[in-house]
Amino acid sequence: MALMGKGTRAAGTRRAAAAAPPPGRAYGRSPGDGQQSSVPPPPPTRTAARGAAPRPRSGRGATFSVLMMTIAALAAVGVLAAQAEATAPRVRAQGTNASTTKTTSKSGSSSSGTTANALPANSGSGTRVVYSPSQKRVWLVEGSHTVERAMQVVPGTIIAPNGNYTVSAKTPGATGSDNVSVIYVVRFDSGSSTTYGFDADQNITGLPPAPTGRTGGIRMAQLDAQALYEFASVGTTVVVVS
Repeated sequence: MALMGKGTRAAGTRRAAAAAPPPGRAYGRSPGDGQQSSVPPPPPTRTAARGAAPRPRSGRGATFSVLMMTIAALAAVGVLAAQAEATAPRVRAQGTNASTTKTTSKSGSSSSGTTANALPANSGSGTRVVYSPSQKRVWLVEGSHTVERAMQVVPGTIIAPNGNYTVSAKTPGATGSDNVSVIYVVRFDSGSSTTYGFDADQNITGLPPAPTGRTGGIRMAQLDAQALYEFASVGTTVVVVS
């Protein structure tokens, strides 16, 4: 039997080494052998995981969403309720205005020592609007003697007789019987064919000129008319005095 020489053993060793995959090429295909590696692929990366379907929200998260939607709905209802009362666009204070501020006064006297806010005699009691055509003034009275506001006005060409009336309607805007566009209209019953009411000229912020047409409208500055509109409600007493 022939002995295997060193050359033969070296050749066998080289063939065995060639059969093993070279280092660094365990995954995928080797450049020229056409063989598939038996090494399993690595686990999916985070990039691949991002394409997965999102996890469903927990019950706690869904409950929170429902709660937020309920709060939003209630807020919307509150806004609609606040808008239910018809109002004209609000006006801002001008450089001068014809009103005076809150004081406490009894009929015929004034705590400030002036007669601007002094209530006329026989002007009634309780919360009311007092109007004196001769003084060309209106008083907003809260709780019998507290004058919330006193205002200079321009009487209409038809004067309401002295007496007690009630507010019958409020309108943000209208056209007077003298064809003047007015805002903050507060009407009070008269029992006659003439409708009396407080209002302001839509196109004049301060006191308007005396009306020339036939009207029972009592005009005032826009800011004062707005205050009266917000003070009086349907059913509020209006007292007309001399």
